[in-house]
Amino acid sequence: MYILIVAFVASSFIFEVCSAVRMTTTTSTLPPPTISTPVTMAYSPELPTVPPQVCAEATSTITPLGRLRSAMRDISYVQKNVLDAFIIYYTDEHLSEEPSADERRLEYFSGWDGPGTAVVLADGDAVVWVPPGETRRARAVLSCAWHVVDVDNLSPTDGIGEWLIKYAPRSARIGADARHINNNKWEALYNTLQREGMQLFAIPTLLDQLWNEELDPEKRRPEVNRVVAKLHNSSYTGMTWRQKVNLVRNELRLSGVEAMVVTALDEVAWLLNVRGRDLPYAPLLKAFVFVSMREVRVYAPPGKLSMPVREALAVYNCFPNSNNCTRVKDYSEIYSDLRKATESKILIPQEGTFQRGASAAIAQIIPATKRKFQTSPILYFKAQKNQAEIMGMHKAHLRDAVAMCTVLSYMEVVGKSGLNEITVATKVDITRGTQAGYVGMSMQTRVAFGPSGADPEYRATRASNRRIYPNSTLVIQSGGQYYEGTTAVTRTLHYGIPTREERKAYTTVLRSLAALAMLQTPATLPAGHTDPIVRAPLWAFRQDYNQPTGYGMGAALNRKEDPVVIDYKQDINLHPFREGYFITCEPAWYEMGKYGVKLGNVLEVVPRPVGYLSFQEATLIPYEYKLIDRNLLTEYEINWLNAYNERIRKIVGPELKDQGLTDVYYWMMNKTIPIESPRAKKNSPNSAFSYTVDFEITLALASVVFTFDRYMNY
Repeated sequence: MYILIVAFVASSFIFEVCSAVRMTTTTSTLPPPTISTPVTMAYSPELPTVPPQVCAEATSTITPLGRLRSAMRDISYVQKNVLDAFIIYYTDEHLSEEPSADERRLEYFSGWDGPGTAVVLADGDAVVWVPPGETRRARAVLSCAWHVVDVDNLSPTDGIGEWLIKYAPRSARIGADARHINNNKWEALYNTLQREGMQLFAIPTLLDQLWNEELDPEKRRPEVNRVVAKLHNSSYTGMTWRQKVNLVRNELRLSGVEAMVVTALDEVAWLLNVRGRDLPYAPLLKAFVFVSMREVRVYAPPGKLSMPVREALAVYNCFPNSNNCTRVKDYSEIYSDLRKATESKILIPQEGTFQRGASAAIAQIIPATKRKFQTSPILYFKAQKNQAEIMGMHKAHLRDAVAMCTVLSYMEVVGKSGLNEITVATKVDITRGTQAGYVGMSMQTRVAFGPSGADPEYRATRASNRRIYPNSTLVIQSGGQYYEGTTAVTRTLHYGIPTREERKAYTTVLRSLAALAMLQTPATLPAGHTDPIVRAPLWAFRQDYNQPTGYGMGAALNRKEDPVVIDYKQDINLHPFREGYFITCEPAWYEMGKYGVKLGNVLEVVPRPVGYLSFQEATLIPYEYKLIDRNLLTEYEINWLNAYNERIRKIVGPELKDQGLTDVYYWMMNKTIPIESPRAKKNSPNSAFSYTVDFEITLALASVVFTFDRYMNY
């Protein structure tokens, strides 16, 4: 026992001392470096010395991480800015949520394939911040050279700047690519570091240069996508690009600016009526657009605009200061042109919830006196679909319903024989691809069985892949991109006999979905304030989920778009619903370590008399009949469910027949059988239950009304 205690004391002592030692990197442009005072470790001769545990990958000079550390000290890479730390961001120059393969610098240098931010010290740690819920997966994926910050347990002051102040050398010089972070975050980080005597430098070429020099064939930078952009059919857009430019110019006049730079790729695609293949889950073109009162300039990579696109945009014979045509310039020229811009005021898009705004590189290249930070007017035009876009979304969701009904009916037949999470996801993707007008996925298809379904961020891998049995729930989240529109849907299935608890969870989530679908609301009510109505059935059982309930959806654009966010935790971006918006609703019940239940639909916002709005499901895919406990539903909810099922029969049924999917048609008919309301019994447990849950919803409604009144009075 004595030997064990001594060994523990010795190892703890050495760990604490070693953690306190910080190496200082010297640079040729800094004041004379201060030599670190050697740390003398006095320890008893009786205590055994324990050799430190060294991670081989952390000290390697041939890995991407090791090459980056060497380059940070090499003046041939960084010129005079010898660096003590470097920040690696996940996104691209447009701050896209899902960058293309050739833009995933974070994955190349760290091995982490999800969103996040990394900090690499020239002498010391390499750390990755990942979104909440991704910590466990990141630790499983990353090598011993990387530490994962537990974002789930961080305080607001435990950010990247604070970490650098704590662990980087005094007077550190820190590099980052200003093209991959928005201006507000860049300035906040710059000011935080400057207060501590540290410097932040914009280094736009280092990461790309190292990646381009990679010799390992498996790690080489993927080729840039060569697929050219195409015109988006006018029957889907409802407006010409000139009409859209005029709308934008009118808004610029009202804002007192002469021009704006369009940086978000979905705004570029919407404005120009073009679609591309430059992002993995959205049909977008990698380009910038500069709109002024005098001209429209498009900055695109060479060869990305087809001849029909150029003709439609009136590129040929377009001269400077001609405001009825489009000038096409090289993608990289946006920065030099913005520096020389002659307009007195230029609108720079600021961030929203999903739209991250313009990068720091774009914002800071414009002279300070000419900058005006403001929400992009295109954001609101794009969110409110016109009649042609609405019809396109309906057609896309009809095709998606056929695909999903096909795959779900197939899986019910073979569900007890040899399926696993990855094979189901593959089947979903392949089946969608059989539909006319299909372009690609709108998100990575996620399939989670049993305990995996209790993790909101779960993504099946070869290591985690579960076989599907008839003893638990199966959650499928997926979506498609079609020429006409964008879709997303979540369904929970069960291939055996569900337990009473599983049926209660499923029915409660279904009630949450119905709460928004049945809601009629004043047109002035902020979208975020409807969230308690959705969550009320879950709150009755002390259940909740961290993610937003819903968000806006684009028309053949991004799966997530501003300005609508349905989240009671939001205290900014409190934007109301508008007619023509398409939104998602995705309530969930997570029984950690056991199972998950999640349902998701896309809803269309439709007008009602006297300044009210309501919702109608664009998603037309049946629910799992055997998971519904009708005794837990109210009369209103049963009527809503039967009406929804009748719409599926009338709209999806004929399409299934037209495509010759007779077996799928009968499967759909069986899943949409009308539900009879159980006979009400006074003083029965079910009646008491119904009263309790309805009372909870009433309380939630009262809180929403109170919040709305307070918001309006404010």
